[in-house]
Amino acid sequence: MFKHIPVLPEEVLKNFESLDKGEIIVDGTLGRGGHSKILLDKGFKVIGIDRDEDAIVEVERSLSGENGLKIVHSNFFCIKEVLFGLKVEKVGGILLDLGVSTPQLENDERGFGFVGELDMRMDRSQELTAKMVVNEYSEEELERVLYKNGERVNAKNIARSIVEFRADGEIESGERLLEIVEKSIGESYRKSRRHHWATPTFRALRIEVNKDYENIEKFFDLFVNCLRKGGILQIITFHSIEDKIVRKRLRELKQKKIMKLITKKPIEATLKEIMKNSKAKRAKLWVAEMR
Repeated sequence: MFKHIPVLPEEVLKNFESLDKGEIIVDGTLGRGGHSKILLDKGFKVIGIDRDEDAIVEVERSLSGENGLKIVHSNFFCIKEVLFGLKVEKVGGILLDLGVSTPQLENDERGFGFVGELDMRMDRSQELTAKMVVNEYSEEELERVLYKNGERVNAKNIARSIVEFRADGEIESGERLLEIVEKSIGESYRKSRRHHWATPTFRALRIEVNKDYENIEKFFDLFVNCLRKGGILQIITFHSIEDKIVRKRLRELKQKKIMKLITKKPIEATLKEIMKNSKAKRAKLWVAEMR
């Protein structure tokens, strides 16, 4: 069984210290339950939300003995609807960890990586898949998606190549898409990358399929009605674009005197944590308090 290591656990707990024991915290990105477990251990009640049914099944098994945990299959931006369904008006804390879990990335059946069918859905009940995006979007739409979601250098070439290659048959697998991306970018560019040269393309498609940036924007439109005065919001980002969205929206709330920023700059993992959990290297934690 995969052992999930939550990022920035000590920092998350420290920033919830002002809350009373027994208060409700919404873990809007339940994942494998790492953050929820440490919150439950500290005496908080947790409402865990996740759109991935596989994650929910895993957490229901691993945290089956936890009385203070309620789990809901939904999206974090639906927080108001979730709380209404549970007859909860407002909560003391909200936590979002916007990272993708390792089991999702490493499971070929989920289609997030370079191997297996192109799927990439966090919520497998939704219709849109990466396969549909790659095979049905126009060249202009593909270029827009790639560029907007982080593939800034090669978006045009990759979009053109995808359209050319799919004329000979549907692009069905990560392996096939990887070949197309490789042929679309120069060898010197590939060799110059610190990380895998195809990661920006695959990540851009994943973000499009799951509407990641749109979901963050929707969350910020709704969550203020769910957090009590003095309540704490914590958001962990892993990508520069989502980090920019979070930073901008938090500063807007500060200017409107709706929230007080606890972190003027995001909290980052210590070298000690990064040595234990390499994923923490890209994590940035933002904290704000409801006025």
